[in-house]
Amino acid sequence: MTHDKLLVKLMVMDADESEQTRLSKTTQALRAVVEYHQPYESKNYGLLCRGCDEDPNYPCGTIRAIEKELG
Repeated sequence: MTHDKLLVKLMVMDADESEQTRLSKTTQALRAVVEYHQPYESKNYGLLCRGCDEDPNYPCGTIRAIEKELG
């Protein structure tokens, strides 16, 4: 799936889908992202993100963006 199609999929409910089902799927998707960006302790570098190479310090940009949106 392309990035743009994924964004649409997150925002648009399928015709046969209830609001509760959509909320559950969206919550599960968000949880998967948070679990992927799990912190771990490095002896040399402190707290790092398991899911990131370019922004390895934890919290990474992904986690910071989620925290910002959740308030």
